[in-house]
Amino acid sequence: MLKLKRATYRHIEAEIFAYKDTLKAIEELRRDIILAGKQEELAVSGGGYVGSIVERRATRLADSILLKEMERITKAIGEVYRDLPEDRRRMLEFKYWGEGRNLKSPAIADALHIDESTLRRWRNGIVYAIAEKLGWY
Repeated sequence: MLKLKRATYRHIEAEIFAYKDTLKAIEELRRDIILAGKQEELAVSGGGYVGSIVERRATRLADSILLKEMERITKAIGEVYRDLPEDRRRMLEFKYWGEGRNLKSPAIADALHIDESTLRRWRNGIVYAIAEKLGWY
């Protein structure tokens, strides 16, 4: 098995930490794209829009590329989470989304009543599973 680069590992962990916020951002971005499309349909030529039609389309395209990548990452995290055994799910929820978010590994392991090496092994397994789904290694 290949070893992930440190930056990739940290990036995946940052995505896990931001997972719930990213889901909200995806919904907002979708809403913005839909509303922008409807507003454009209602606009009369020269109706106060800054920039050309091409610029607006390019912006929407860039947004949708961002949206697709955000969806791809959250889908990978969601699939890995769904397939985890209950004890690892609890660890992920506590460490990344719950009260353990700002705690160091020894305190997290104590709170979950597991050994620190078990915590490390579970965490690595989750990060590597997400990396594999994303094709990042």
